[in-house]
Amino acid sequence: MQSVISYPNRGKWGNSNWRGNCSGHVIKDLIEHFNPRVFVDICEGSGTSREVCKDLGVNYFGLDLKNGFDFTSNNILSRIGKPADIVFSHPPYHDIIKYSGEVWGKNSLNSDTSNCRTINEFLEKSQVMLLNQREATKEGGIYTSLIGDIRNKKFGFRSLQSDFISLMPKDELISVIVKMQHNVLSDSKIYRGNFIPIKHEYLLVWKRAEKSIFQVVWEMATDFKSRISTSWRSAIRVSLFSLGGKATLVDIYNEVERVGESLIKNNKNWKAKVRQQLQYHFTNVERGVWAL
Repeated sequence: MQSVISYPNRGKWGNSNWRGNCSGHVIKDLIEHFNPRVFVDICEGSGTSREVCKDLGVNYFGLDLKNGFDFTSNNILSRIGKPADIVFSHPPYHDIIKYSGEVWGKNSLNSDTSNCRTINEFLEKSQVMLLNQREATKEGGIYTSLIGDIRNKKFGFRSLQSDFISLMPKDELISVIVKMQHNVLSDSKIYRGNFIPIKHEYLLVWKRAEKSIFQVVWEMATDFKSRISTSWRSAIRVSLFSLGGKATLVDIYNEVERVGESLIKNNKNWKAKVRQQLQYHFTNVERGVWAL
């Protein structure tokens, strides 16, 4: 397996008419590279993974919302009964393809992540999915997700792979594989101007470390606090740049209020936070005056 994969022919597995269908060559490559005894697909769709595993003689568990399994509320490990070597997902790309109510003939379900009303709701549920996958993976095993970038009229371009990476432990990510896309609906369209069509997906591969879910959540919370702190420093640095590299505390407050609106809107004590960051990371050149 290499960092860029391309399959012009999707292979004999699964149903090519199933929208968003994953090429069986992705599953085949994962199995041949990592040699799992137990492979789990939690979004099995038309059964591509099932057919690949049957051909390769790998013990398989297939789960899907269309068969009553909800990865945002049902525990994968409890359902399969034992930790797996690989737990794979190819979830909806937010609202690009509506599965319940469209692809398969049932009413739209709130638990279907292709019916999420906002991108934040989608990412919150996707993090539950990824943590659920991790818990169903044995220590040293692989949990992996195939996800693409999206472009939406509401929020423009969004790199979901970047979001997914940020949702999980940094030290467990072992590879980001670019998968070229072939035979998609957009192939028949002619694009003009500066528009750049999306012609690839990402296979994100994590290796589960020997730590509990509680350790993982704690580390992610700590990392989040660190990123917030970094954001404050960045807002102050940009403000000081705008003010010529040196400014009074009052002028810094005014500029931070302008450039850091998203940071201060839910923080009544934001001025105290600014003073704290100035003391830690900037130079007090004279009373009430700070510099880069």
